[in-house]
Amino acid sequence: MKNKQLYSLIPYVEFPAVERFDNFTGEVISTKEIREGYYSFRWPDGSTCMPVEMFLLDISNEKKISVSDGGTVGGYARNLTHLVRYCFKNKIQFWDLQTSNIDDLISELSTEVNEFNERERNNNTIKTIISNAMTFLKWIQNQHFPERNIIGVDSQYKRYQVKLTISLNRYGKPCEVFPSKIPNATTQPKKPIADKIIKLLWETLNQSKSSTGINKRLMKHFSKQEQKDHIDYMFHRRRFQLTMLEATGLRPQELISISVKNNIKNLADSKIEISTLKRGAPHRRIVPIDQGTVIKIEIFLSIHRKKLIERLIKHGFISSENEVDDVLFLHHETGKKVKPDAAYQEFRRLCIKAGIKQKTCQSMFRHRFCTNMVKLHLLSFMDKNPAKSRFNFSDSDYRTILTKVATFTGHKDPTSLEFYIDWAWEELDVFSYVYDVSHLQGKLKEISRLVSDLKGELYGTQSLSKTKLELVDDVLKKIENFSDLTSQKPS
Repeated sequence: MKNKQLYSLIPYVEFPAVERFDNFTGEVISTKEIREGYYSFRWPDGSTCMPVEMFLLDISNEKKISVSDGGTVGGYARNLTHLVRYCFKNKIQFWDLQTSNIDDLISELSTEVNEFNERERNNNTIKTIISNAMTFLKWIQNQHFPERNIIGVDSQYKRYQVKLTISLNRYGKPCEVFPSKIPNATTQPKKPIADKIIKLLWETLNQSKSSTGINKRLMKHFSKQEQKDHIDYMFHRRRFQLTMLEATGLRPQELISISVKNNIKNLADSKIEISTLKRGAPHRRIVPIDQGTVIKIEIFLSIHRKKLIERLIKHGFISSENEVDDVLFLHHETGKKVKPDAAYQEFRRLCIKAGIKQKTCQSMFRHRFCTNMVKLHLLSFMDKNPAKSRFNFSDSDYRTILTKVATFTGHKDPTSLEFYIDWAWEELDVFSYVYDVSHLQGKLKEISRLVSDLKGELYGTQSLSKTKLELVDDVLKKIENFSDLTSQKPS
């Protein structure tokens, strides 16, 4: 049930609105209302799917549309694609659907597999898709076919095409649901990403530079040197993405919103400001970063990002720097902030190229960062309180530590970090011999990163012979292995 996407978000659309109506004179004062977005929806053949488009417009009066990630309305658009494809394939109108059709749809959603022969979606996802579909069918019935019994709970006097039942929701209140036999999925918590996976991602990224290309449209405009510079920008943007995920533990959607103007002074102080999502009001946090990360960001900003803007202006893709969004992570053709899905796809392609089979996503870097932060604060706390160990930490001790960690991670409630404590202790127990050399571990890890960077530059060079390149690569691998403390057994 895949193929091309059926919906598009048109940002910042103007709608006519009534500002005031005079009951005595009948005068109407009109104005314009600018909404954050409008969803265009299509059938698989490309024609407009008017019922779904009208539904999405209607619910946008109450539910949120977000340009960055689609918001709640974007979730409805995404989930309704399955129902739309089903109806198109089976040549059936929405208002003619029966219970048996919904059962068929559930069966298709449950049996679809991905390229690794794993289920495409879990049971909870399927339940959400069906729930959104039921909401849409109720809207169809209420708005367009009030005389038809399309969907509802059967009674003595009414029989519905799509039969619902009454069930209790999570708050104990009765609600109408489709009676599927799908059990709730047991969601496995995402673990912190393993260091060996991070290392593999960096190696794969560095080796991919020589195979990166640009599309034919850009090749028509750019000189050979400009093409090389453009490839450099895309390569270093991927490096920036991986660097920020590892160094700051930011949420994937926070990555694409990092301001340039707000961070000029912060970078000079080895800090970076990040806009915190999942907060009701706008909130920003300051995260300390090491000097190596600062240098990488400043090089990306002052060289690769700057050259990109100059190229886009020179060849008429944008008219001036005023059109460029105030974010570090720019789209390579428009100079605008990229959409969350673009950053997601970049990371997904890197994982596929690295041959990583197990579940790996950007948010696992956040779990790694949070776990590491808790570990560092546990070690610091025990250093200041030598009598403390895992077995005599109090709730107050943990609360003090988690409150400090939350200032760096952007968690509103420090108690939501509690499950990181077990992960932190687990890792500290496994590598207990590293307690007294944690600072050395950080330095050696930085050596490993620098070696990885150098290898990336070597893979892209044409100035060394194959024999010399292999020799240098072998030496660098040895240095990298020596710098990895976790691969050494304690004496």
